[in-house]
Amino acid sequence: MPIASAERATPGPTLAYVPLPLLAVPMGLGGLGLAWRQFAAAAPWAGTWAGTIAEALMALTVLAWIVVVGLHMARAASHPFMAREDWRHPFRGSFAGAISIGLILVASAFIPYAPGLARDVLLVGVALQWGIGLALLARVLRGEGSAEMLAPPLLIPLAGNVVATIFAPRLGLPVLGWMLFGIGGTLWLVLQPLMLGRLLEATPPPLLRPALFILLAPPSLGALAIEALMGPGPFMWALYGFAAFTLALLVLSLRHMTVAGFNPGWWAFTFPLAAFTTATLKIAPGWVGGGDAGDLHDRDRRDRAADPGRRPELLPGAVNRVRPSLPEK
Repeated sequence: MPIASAERATPGPTLAYVPLPLLAVPMGLGGLGLAWRQFAAAAPWAGTWAGTIAEALMALTVLAWIVVVGLHMARAASHPFMAREDWRHPFRGSFAGAISIGLILVASAFIPYAPGLARDVLLVGVALQWGIGLALLARVLRGEGSAEMLAPPLLIPLAGNVVATIFAPRLGLPVLGWMLFGIGGTLWLVLQPLMLGRLLEATPPPLLRPALFILLAPPSLGALAIEALMGPGPFMWALYGFAAFTLALLVLSLRHMTVAGFNPGWWAFTFPLAAFTTATLKIAPGWVGGGDAGDLHDRDRRDRAADPGRRPELLPGAVNRVRPSLPEK
């Protein structure tokens, strides 16, 4: 193939080498923005500055997603061979799932302002997530996969279905939320032991080791998803406990993961840490809000029952404000 060979050999413009893992940037920004939204909701003493930071980060998420996806679309049009090589790569190809998760986070940015638009964008993101995940699994069924695919980035297009579950109930899609939780949760339970077994056989090269932090995302997101579907309770706490255990393990291995020094792969730290932080603020808002966590959750449930049609919250089930307790009658 002379054209493909020429494209591979010619250095070309910088656009040809836009890395697929760059798609993790909108995910990291979106996760950080949602964590700040939850902090602003759980800590009324913070005033308006926390909310301002949160909305600025969500706006930046939308902009970053448009720019990064636009760059990759331009790259695919001008250098299709290199784009196909990335998609077929057993490690880098999984980062394509960050496109759909980024779009779901874009949808979450619109929830407080345009719920209808947020719902439509969410559905497009879910359809895209399914398409990417099915394409990767079909590759395995056709015998075109390899053991190198069993790396944490594979959780992005497969277990990442749980991300949409966090927002689906608040947008009037609880059944879809449960379906996505079933898909993402089941695939996580299947993939996690396979990935750990793969790590026993081969250690990732230094530049790829930060991706190990992605292991923190599924239990953290699972805790948030269960809270959105069922409210706080034992299942949420169980998943949060496993997330805390996973975080402790990853912190103990931090030196191993950062041996190559600072590089773009460090974006893999951002989204999982943001998800865990949001889950922490969800499970114990009293830590930052100055009240009892259980009492705050009870107040939130009373608020929902008293006003079912109130404006969508920053995150499903989030405590928007701390109201003084009403006297018992």
